[in-house]
Amino acid sequence: MKKVVMMIAVFTGLFFFSGISGVIGGEITVKGNITIDEDELRKIIKKVIRENPKLILETINAYAKKEKREKQKKQLESSFKKRIKDIGVSDKNPSQGPKDAAITLVEYTDFECPYCSKGARTVKKVMEKYPEKVRVVFKNNPLDFHEQAMPAAKAALAANRQGKFWEYHDLLFENSSKLSEELLVKFAEQLKLDMKKFDDDRNSPEIADQIESEVAEAKKNKLRGTPTFVANGVVIRGAQKLNYFSKVIDRLLSEKKQK
Repeated sequence: MKKVVMMIAVFTGLFFFSGISGVIGGEITVKGNITIDEDELRKIIKKVIRENPKLILETINAYAKKEKREKQKKQLESSFKKRIKDIGVSDKNPSQGPKDAAITLVEYTDFECPYCSKGARTVKKVMEKYPEKVRVVFKNNPLDFHEQAMPAAKAALAANRQGKFWEYHDLLFENSSKLSEELLVKFAEQLKLDMKKFDDDRNSPEIADQIESEVAEAKKNKLRGTPTFVANGVVIRGAQKLNYFSKVIDRLLSEKKQK
């Protein structure tokens, strides 16, 4: 048993590069007090991997999770230090939650993006957790390589003009991998929209200009990927989990209490 423990210690020290203090004449020193021939160490590592695959996998997973936590922590601190100040919000932007909410969460998204679909589900959880404290404001950022993203964005804003944005929004994200002109029309009919007005609005220059303006705003603020969120100026990149959103929101709420 003692030998196995030693072999594991040697392997983990090598794997994480933290225990190796030097390589001299074909020998490797681990933790400053174990010196072993390099070829012998390779044999030990292969033996550990062969006899303890589950342990190796758990070690690698633990390391990956640790790295992810550290990366998120750095990302969070950077976002609070580099807040964005010029995010505009108007009545043209679909929104949910109280207008006087302490936190305004601006969402830049793409209806054909699978990560945006995941992000939309997380936003619902955010609204359930902070119904009186968070207002979500929707903005489009359709990516060029998503063929149906722009038509979907225009259709969603057309639905917004008939008070059915969020219902249309949900249908789009539920079907983000198979969007088509036929589906855009089908969803409008399903929601009993005035089809003439729907078609006129989605093809209008006003809606096209609105989307173009939102894309330009995202680009100006270097919010290139989707989804991207901005909570009172603090940027949240990607489809983060509810826990990450909560860290940002709770910290922002705490700041407001201190003022």
